[in-house]
Amino acid sequence: MTTDYHRSFEALGMPSVPREDLSGVTAWKRRLAVAWVAQFLCLLGFDFCLPFIPFYIRELGVLDANQVKLWAGAIMSGVAIAMTLVSPLWGWLADRRGPKLMVERAAFGGAITLAAMAFVTNVQQLFVLRVLQGALTGFTLAFIILVSSFVPPSSVGFSLGLMQMGGYLAFSFGPLIGGVLADYLGYRQAFAAAALILVIGGLLVLVLLVEDKPSRTGKTKTNRSMRECARTIAHSGPILAAMLALSAVYAANSASRPILPLFVESLLPNPTLVNISTGITYGVLSFASAISAALLGWLGDRIGYRKILLVCGAGAALTYVGQALSPNLPVLLATTFATGVCVGGLLPTANAILAHTAPKEQQGTVYALSHSFSSGGRVVGPMLGATVAATWGLRSAFATTGALFALTTVWALLTARPKEENLAKGTIGPSG
Repeated sequence: MTTDYHRSFEALGMPSVPREDLSGVTAWKRRLAVAWVAQFLCLLGFDFCLPFIPFYIRELGVLDANQVKLWAGAIMSGVAIAMTLVSPLWGWLADRRGPKLMVERAAFGGAITLAAMAFVTNVQQLFVLRVLQGALTGFTLAFIILVSSFVPPSSVGFSLGLMQMGGYLAFSFGPLIGGVLADYLGYRQAFAAAALILVIGGLLVLVLLVEDKPSRTGKTKTNRSMRECARTIAHSGPILAAMLALSAVYAANSASRPILPLFVESLLPNPTLVNISTGITYGVLSFASAISAALLGWLGDRIGYRKILLVCGAGAALTYVGQALSPNLPVLLATTFATGVCVGGLLPTANAILAHTAPKEQQGTVYALSHSFSSGGRVVGPMLGATVAATWGLRSAFATTGALFALTTVWALLTARPKEENLAKGTIGPSG
């Protein structure tokens, strides 16, 4: 009977869902809990170095202020470029060898490069290691593919929302903890501590998370998946809409990030409070995104991902315009909170659409190509935001970001149309 139960899911093209055990907790929920904690630890350690990279560059002998800025920008961009180029390879390997191995690669590869950064003697070595780290890691992609492989289709949005919430929480606490460790122990010791945290996260997955055996491991089918993946994406409106939404989110966030501290400073009557005010603004954005990611992911499972995608996209467009028009810091904080709610709902919703529309044997590759688009957005975003701000002023950068979300929402409205035969009420069917 158990065999028939699993076969019934496979016949529908869905992953088999374990029945509840005697404790009332399903196996996929236990695996989701392990994945959540492991991802939180990995991203926590990965974000340790964000606050002090420029100061570590200075400690390595780069004393000119402009050179410090250039090297810091090159190091951050190098990570994003490496992820953009290598992500399709990791997605293809996830389809071929299983997503668990990709998580372990990201965790242990990231730990090795972070540990090596504690021993660099010049900024060139740091740059090379950061690029190598970008090529080896990609935690968000690895965990999205892993979680999508074992959660039931009816809970994909909620599960990915929980994972996204963990990512936002890690981003909130990682730089803070890393900065404290750097102040009290030194930069090199902070890198070593970050490496240790990644090792712990990788071991949790290695030891506690049991992976289902891949249902398609044949070389012929995998090669066919690679050849047909681009065609699948090109002919699927929902996939294209979801990928564009993800790219827009990452481009918008990275476009506004270098501009936001300057905009906060322009709104303050007392510039000496700019650091704490900027920190509060970032904290409000991360907190709102963390809460909405889980709630709107759960809601998308019930009323449909397309509706959440459209509402959040339109909301992000309006709230970014609200940020551009903010006359003071309290209004900026309110509009930033609203922005966080909308952006936090977009990410798990778009990823859930990919999970429902991408063929199972191509899912890792589709996610990887989407991640490459998103990484490209992180590369282009800062340049776009800085150029617009320098040309037309700080407020115009936020207005431009709002326009980007408006265009993305219109695209999703025209392309991400659900079929009549949906897997669940309001959701998008697997064929788009």
